[in-house]
Amino acid sequence: MASITQDIRYRLLLIHYAECYGVSNAAKKYKTNRQYIYRRKNRYGGSWDSLRHVADVPTPSKPAHS
Repeated sequence: MASITQDIRYRLLLIHYAECYGVSNAAKKYKTNRQYIYRRKNRYGGSWDSLRHVADVPTPSKPAHS
C-alpha cells in the first residue's frame, strides 16, 4: 500500500465485507486468514483511528537507575 490512508481504507472495506458476507468469504476475497479479520473486527471502534496499525509487542519498561 502506498499510504496510511489506503491501508485504513483497505481494512475498513475488509470489515464491511465481512459483516455483509461473512468472515470466511471475506478471507477468501481479500486473501487473508479469518483470524486477522476477527482481530480487526474486535479492534474496530467505528473510527478511522481504530484501524491504524498497532504494534502487538508491548514496549519494555526501562530499568530504574540507581
